Amino acid sequence: MIKWHLCVLSVALLFSCKIEDTPVAHPVSIQIPDTTHVIELVPVSTESGTVFWMAKTELTWDVYDTFLQIVNSPENLYAEVDAITGPTPAYASVDRGFGRSGYPAISMSAQAADAFCIWLTKATGTNFTIPTLEQYEAANAGGGTSWHQFNSEKTTHPVGTKEPNSLGIYDIEGNVGEWVMTEDGHRVVGGSFRDSDEVLGSKTMLTPIPEWNKTDPQLPRSPWWLADADFVGLRLVINDHPSEKSSNK
Repeated sequence: MIKWHLCVLSVALLFSCKIEDTPVAHPVSIQIPDTTHVIELVPVSTESGTVFWMAKTELTWDVYDTFLQIVNSPENLYAEVDAITGPTPAYASVDRGFGRSGYPAISMSAQAADAFCIWLTKATGTNFTIPTLEQYEAANAGGGTSWHQFNSEKTTHPVGTKEPNSLGIYDIEGNVGEWVMTEDGHRVVGGSFRDSDEVLGSKTMLTPIPEWNKTDPQLPRSPWWLADADFVGLRLVINDHPSEKSSNK
């Protein structure tokens, strides 16, 4: 009997130690150095059990405009001379008059979205990427409310103004579509303010087409901006837990 109790106690202690040694995934906040901008991310688990962190909101103009200023200012330290190639200034009001501060950045090409992730990774020391389709689907966990064709009044809206989903993620469906990576390359998912509420989420997956930049007056047409795709935006993920140095807990 004594041996049995000791065995049970040993197993319990071992199990307890394993639980304590298992890292718990918490939300994190990454501040962009020398700015007031903070990217807030929440942990998400895929079906395979992999944990990643997804931004709570779509990328805003506030942050994207900082990127545009920096990559177009060679003297800026973040630019590191020509280490990062980024978008040239937009030829027109690329926000379409929808709104700037607090509104989702729109109309960036896949190339521009990738360049932004490279810049943000260098600026923060944390590896930011575009989500994979699997990550988007894992984050689209149900719940929340959305901006769509029937309530948006044909415009984007400030991020985080609808109810978040069950993971605390805002606008994972609607408002603007979001770039993701698939086996076949870049795609846009989630639906936008232009889509019916019945087709939001991964039901709407768009492949980039030349018509998204049909009215660009530049020759050659810009590889950075989509003149006819005001419904395309960006959300960020990180795949590894950020270091203590770059996270505010």
